Amino acid sequence: MTTRKIIILASIGLALFMIIPATPANADCYYCNPLLFPFAVAAAAVGTAAAIVTAPFCPYCGPHYYYAPAPAPVYYSPPPYPSYRVWVRGHYNRYGAWVPGHWRHPQ
Repeated sequence: MTTRKIIILASIGLALFMIIPATPANADCYYCNPLLFPFAVAAAAVGTAAAIVTAPFCPYCGPHYYYAPAPAPVYYSPPPYPSYRVWVRGHYNRYGAWVPGHWRHPQ
């Protein structure tokens, strides 16, 4: 790249760097229609009146008048007792006595 191109690109970058922050930050409404302003004022008035009218009932509704209550705590039940049975083959116990086969629930 030649020196001339570098100087031109650097000057364009510097100019953009100096111009862009100088533009004001506007909070304009791009889709505002002057005919909608009376409705916006009426909505603000109705919302304010609703808050004022319902404010005396706030102590009777508990701490969650304006916000949703916290979710209930989760309690997990113990695992269910196994419903299957196990066949225990016939065997000799530790005393030498024969124990015939039988069904048993696992512990």
